[in-house]
Amino acid sequence: MDIFDVLTAISKRKMAFMHAGVDENEALIKAEFDVSKDYHISLLDIEKLVG
Repeated sequence: MDIFDVLTAISKRKMAFMHAGVDENEALIKAEFDVSKDYHISLLDIEKLVG
């Protein structure tokens, strides 16, 4: 899994949360946490990636 795969996964989950009624900032936080947990990547590394 490369950087682009991680960013794509975050983006897809963020959009799913937003469609479920979560505001954009909260959706991004939840998406980062979910991807971190599912792909066993440190949350700090994901936050650095997203910026």
